[in-house]
Amino acid sequence: MNDRPGADPDPPESPSGRSRYEDFDLAELQAAQRRAPRPPARRTPTITVAAIVLAVSGLQPLILVVAFRPGGATGVAVAVWGVLCIVTAALVVTLRPIGRPLGIVVGGIGVVIAVATARSSPVNGLIGIALTGFVIYACAVSGPSFRRG
Repeated sequence: MNDRPGADPDPPESPSGRSRYEDFDLAELQAAQRRAPRPPARRTPTITVAAIVLAVSGLQPLILVVAFRPGGATGVAVAVWGVLCIVTAALVVTLRPIGRPLGIVVGGIGVVIAVATARSSPVNGLIGIALTGFVIYACAVSGPSFRRG
């Protein structure tokens, strides 16, 4: 008997004499959750910013090639780097599974380029290291967003 005013005078008892919460079967809930379809991958703000950084990092070399027309292998290498960054940005923003490792690799190459740039222009090199380091971080920690359900 409960002496509190407004309380249920006789709470229902379980057939086994235990509380109702002890009879709650979690296995049924877990089985239902496994059968339920997975929600679509969610693009986090971190991934979105990483894709923007990659896209801008790809547009800059392409603008350089169009504006200054460097000759020979240098021009080709800069154009290829720009296209690679833009393709990687598209794969990352659309959450394609290949976009994650490609983003990490392109970020790593970007860090190497930024370190080489830092020797002649320290501020630009440090900004490049920070931005491409962020791309590596974003792709590394956002693994669940890239999984197919």
